[in-house]
Amino acid sequence: MGPPPVVTGISPKEGPPGTRVTIRGEFLGTGATDLIGLKICGCDCLLSAEWKSRNKIVARSGPCKGRGDIIVTTRSGGEGTSTVQFRGYHESIGPVKESAVWVEETAPPALPWGRRPMSPTAYTPPDPLGLSTEGDDYKFPEEELNELFPDGSGKLTDENFQPGWYLLEHHSNTSFEDLKAGLVFLQRKVEGQKEGQLSFLKANTGAVMDQLDRLVLLKNMYEDDERKNGREPLPSLQAAIEESISLADSLFSEILSRKENADKTREALSMLTRHKFLFQLPASIDKNIKKKEYDLVVNDYTRVKNLFGNTDVKLFQKILDEIDKKIEDLKENLYMRMKTMPCNVQEQTKYIRLLISLNWEGDAAWEAVSSRHQYLMALLNKVKDHFKLKEEQENSEKGKRKSRDDSGVSWGVGRGSWCACASAALSRELHALWPLARRYFAGELAGRPTDPQRHAELKEMIIAAVELFSEHMRYCLMGGSGAAGALPPDTLRTRLLANLAHLREAYESLLKLDLPSQPLAIVEKVIFEYRVHGMSVFLQRALRRVKALSGLETWKVQDFTDYGAITGLPHLLESYIEEALSCISKCVLPCGRRETPLLAEHSPPLLTLHKQTEQILMAFVSVLEGLVLDHEEEFDNSSLSILLEQSVEDSPESGSRSWQQKLLIANANAHYTRKVILDRVADAFQSYSVMPPLAGLKASREALSSLETRIGEQYIEQKGDPLVGTIEPSMFVGRHQPLTMPTDARPYVYEIINNLIAVHAEVDSICGPSSSRYVRDICETVCEEVSRLAATPLSRTAAFRARLDCALLRLACSEHLTRKAESYLIEALAGLPPLDNEEDKKRMDNLIQGFKKRMELQLACLNCNVETI
Repeated sequence: MGPPPVVTGISPKEGPPGTRVTIRGEFLGTGATDLIGLKICGCDCLLSAEWKSRNKIVARSGPCKGRGDIIVTTRSGGEGTSTVQFRGYHESIGPVKESAVWVEETAPPALPWGRRPMSPTAYTPPDPLGLSTEGDDYKFPEEELNELFPDGSGKLTDENFQPGWYLLEHHSNTSFEDLKAGLVFLQRKVEGQKEGQLSFLKANTGAVMDQLDRLVLLKNMYEDDERKNGREPLPSLQAAIEESISLADSLFSEILSRKENADKTREALSMLTRHKFLFQLPASIDKNIKKKEYDLVVNDYTRVKNLFGNTDVKLFQKILDEIDKKIEDLKENLYMRMKTMPCNVQEQTKYIRLLISLNWEGDAAWEAVSSRHQYLMALLNKVKDHFKLKEEQENSEKGKRKSRDDSGVSWGVGRGSWCACASAALSRELHALWPLARRYFAGELAGRPTDPQRHAELKEMIIAAVELFSEHMRYCLMGGSGAAGALPPDTLRTRLLANLAHLREAYESLLKLDLPSQPLAIVEKVIFEYRVHGMSVFLQRALRRVKALSGLETWKVQDFTDYGAITGLPHLLESYIEEALSCISKCVLPCGRRETPLLAEHSPPLLTLHKQTEQILMAFVSVLEGLVLDHEEEFDNSSLSILLEQSVEDSPESGSRSWQQKLLIANANAHYTRKVILDRVADAFQSYSVMPPLAGLKASREALSSLETRIGEQYIEQKGDPLVGTIEPSMFVGRHQPLTMPTDARPYVYEIINNLIAVHAEVDSICGPSSSRYVRDICETVCEEVSRLAATPLSRTAAFRARLDCALLRLACSEHLTRKAESYLIEALAGLPPLDNEEDKKRMDNLIQGFKKRMELQLACLNCNVETI
């Protein structure tokens, strides 16, 4: 900003209202537009000001009275100061006072005796002291005279004449001796006037006598005239005058009418010239409105109202009515322009100031704020309708909807554009609405005092707009989780990150506006909900992929572990959960500015994460269960003889797997998942600094353990029941034949051993070290059946044969016998008579040794792992 203006001189220094004043000084503005204020004695004189240069301004004084400063205000320097003062006064206009009046352009009539009146200002009374003041240029200040004689005057003819005033005004430099001489002159003059009446008569005796003669002559002439015309000569004189007037009118009527018309024309032209600004203002207003120079219209309208606002001239009133009508139309036009959107804040502020300057009846600034709010609400709804219509058109072109969310709207690429457009619209319009409202409440744009209730109304406007934005964003981003989860992971991550970035950009823009906390909290909640929604989308996608594992199982062994041969299902479960956690960590777990941590301890999102993770794990348990327990196949006993010839490597395809083998593989998958995969899942959670779902992991372990038990029971039931069912028929084959001393075990013993070998081979090929529990349980069932079928033999030979069968069966299953199985065999042997003679004992030992030699390979297969063989 430049230096302030300084007024150092004026000319003239006093005058009545309307005096043309020349103002001189320094820094009086850089141009006409830089001059924004001029006050003379406190009266605003800007309308009449003419900027000449940086050091000169010409203006006319206003209706001021008394002394006052001249204050100049400029844009570049602000309000200035003054070192001089102007004195304003009001003059009373009388018959002898010169005044600016409208007079006829004709010469004044001459006096009947040929003389012109003397101007009253041309007569100056002589000095009563007889002293001359020529050469004395000093004048005593009038202000001091007014202070010394507040109720007096220095004029000789005034009633309140004060001699002191007269002496100070005319003889302030006269010496005392001269004043004494003047006093003597005044005394002689007064005495001379007292003696002058008689001497006057003496000196003018002839003239007095002549005047008396004239008076006598006038008396005689009056008497003669009275005798001739009577006492009342006025009626005849009046008739003669009227006759002469009538005759003159008949002679000069046409000339006088032309003169009257010429006078009217001249008067009209003079009026047009004098008031050219008023008469040309309607056309000027139309011209400036067409050029959109509304400031000029306002300035001209303010000026014409100041000059002619209280006029009584009907012509002026008619023109003012026309101007008022145009101004009313302009107000309506400005109001519509202010409310029509889109409109930038600068233009809207300009329209507000113009409406305030034109004294618009409404509250222009508040109307602008309301229109901004309505436009923002309509814009958000328009964005929503546009993208919904676009999605419907895309779906109709495709002919069918392939990807739908719960609300029936397909998830298209336009959802991201919707989020971007809505966020940009909210940010842009609030950046216009909020500063405009703040300027309104600060009083910068209010033409009247603001209503305190409008603070609450503005807050409701902001909250309504933010809530509508939040509602649309929930519908746009969180209304189609099912369809969004079906997208490829890279695409899903990209869209989630892009949408989250748009929401955070909108939130950052609101933070810059310094809005109240309530609308900010609404956007914070939307961002937080969308982060939770994104987490749920990734977990739901993992859940669907886990549920679809049943269709991906080929029963091809991918790895041999300490828990048996497993397929790819456990590793797929681990990879799905790992991928979901990775996406959550990259996309939604990082916090933005002033955002709440997503997975804080005991927070609802963390509980949701644990719950959905538990659902994924339990879904995997259901998949394993459904693969083997919900599709039972009829068991074929004839397959037992073939199982010895099959191995895992010989049958990699699912079509060659028997249902019993699938049971074992599923059991191995469950066991491996329980022992290894669940621990890795917990480690994955910790690697991303997230608390593991301990309750879900515990429940999953219990479910997997229960599933393993049920699968084992199912397998034992399917394998043990057919095997046990063959014992009784084989045991009593040939019972009606004559009994002879046995030389070998009966066939059912060999059948039991071969079936156990087949089961052991199948289980060991899939379950590895954990296969013994299946063989133990089947051996226990076999021993129980043998004990049940054993009866007290009637002969020595039958008892020997039964004891031999139990001994050989015990020898073959020695590695797999449990205490319970041992008790069953002991119970069976207890019912047999003991071997009393040495011959039977020796025979028994020989038969057992021979059995060992013959069945060495079979016994090794039954009591050792397949890998050892």
